[in-house]
Amino acid sequence: MKCPSVKEWTSAVEIIIAVLCLLAIFLLSCVINFPDDMNMFLYQCSLATTMVLCLIFGFSTWFYNSNYPKTRFHVRIFIVIVLWTIFVFGVVTAILFDMQFFGKYIYGYFERDFFDKREYLILYIAMLLGIIALVLLFVVNIILTVGVCRRARKNRK
Repeated sequence: MKCPSVKEWTSAVEIIIAVLCLLAIFLLSCVINFPDDMNMFLYQCSLATTMVLCLIFGFSTWFYNSNYPKTRFHVRIFIVIVLWTIFVFGVVTAILFDMQFFGKYIYGYFERDFFDKREYLILYIAMLLGIIALVLLFVVNIILTVGVCRRARKNRK
């Protein structure tokens, strides 16, 4: 039995990122319903988009393979661009959500005694899961970007 390649490990990490995003979305939806806070909803949309794209790109390693090297290279470039965009979107929404969460009033208009300790704990866990997913996504982005740059340099010679 041979050892998995780097792209298979990267795909497995992308699937783990998707699971973490799903857990964070579920925990956030347990605390506040949709129309009450738009920053939390934006953060959930960011996590949902990250989850779907990581699932698609993660499973594409096993279910999609082009026979043409130029097409494979263009797909890799597309994946890198999309994942960097999603990473930036996730960081911005996480910062907005975090800034509003730690402000004088939670979510702009809820007072501090609006939540009990269990709901605070759920929000912290959800935020932590989202941050872990973003850190893993950053690592995956670095690995994929280095791979694409190496491939471009190799094709140029």
